[in-house]
Amino acid sequence: MVHFPKLEDSPMFRDQVNLLEENAEQLRDRCQKFYKGCKKYTVVLGEACSGDNSFADSLESFSGARDDLISIAIGGPVMSKFIATFRELGSYKELLRSQVEHMLTERLLQFMNADLHDVKDSRRRFDKATLAYDQVSSPF
Repeated sequence: MVHFPKLEDSPMFRDQVNLLEENAEQLRDRCQKFYKGCKKYTVVLGEACSGDNSFADSLESFSGARDDLISIAIGGPVMSKFIATFRELGSYKELLRSQVEHMLTERLLQFMNADLHDVKDSRRRFDKATLAYDQVSSPF
């Protein structure tokens, strides 16, 4: 925490404190919306990954074994490339989902709960110090 050796209270200073607090509230609202969007996106990515894997499974069961004559006739060797591609797409979507979860969602939640909460605590401490100062200086 930064401590100022001499900080004078003034109407301009109070306006700046109020403006900073309003900006922090706006940032909190934006972060909450972004957090909700990240959560929805991770759910959608998880479903997309499952969908890709399910489609690859059904394509694999349709194409049959590699040495099966029907499989060869309907293009089984070509379908195996598609199967591998869909499985790879599913793994990339799962990787993206985990990165969004870890890099965005968790860090954003930590920012909202810790850092933005510190702004409110600082304002409370400022108000408490102002009240104490006013009580001490009022008899004079």
